[in-house]
Amino acid sequence: MAQTCPLCRADLPEGLDGLFDLAYRAYSRILGMVDRGETSWESLPAAEREEMEEVVAMLTEAAAQGHMMAQAYLGDIYLFGWDVAQDDGRAFKLYTQAAQQGHALSQYNVGVKYRDGVGCEQSHERAAEWWAKAAEQEDADAQYTLGYAYQAGRGVPQSYERAFELFKLSEAQGLSLIHI
Repeated sequence: MAQTCPLCRADLPEGLDGLFDLAYRAYSRILGMVDRGETSWESLPAAEREEMEEVVAMLTEAAAQGHMMAQAYLGDIYLFGWDVAQDDGRAFKLYTQAAQQGHALSQYNVGVKYRDGVGCEQSHERAAEWWAKAAEQEDADAQYTLGYAYQAGRGVPQSYERAFELFKLSEAQGLSLIHI
């Protein structure tokens, strides 16, 4: 792994986790500024815009080396177009990489992308497969969404009983049954 930033050439912390941690801290700080209403993604000050370029470069490097969380966060950045060109296909690819490593939220997100046909070809069956993986990890959104798929018979055999089981699992975690 390169030990210097691909943009500014500053020394980077050792190891893949160190690279991710450095990028995540900067990303969290900027995201916090946006969430608090201090700025918007469209009007980031020059210093934060430059820092986000470095964040994307570092996350891209970490994601390319298989860092699951870097893949997931970079997926979010491309999905929402946070200081990058919005790219559904790239977001889908990054979420899929993280999902294949067992990241529950990414598994849920891949299911949503398949359901909606965003960044990939629509497939209710593939959506249900990914939601099932996330639901097994007790992801409440996946449990609820998979329950709805069973209720409607989309991508899975229609089953009110299975839908009810999944709805109850998600509700037990505090998710309202009028969630989605």
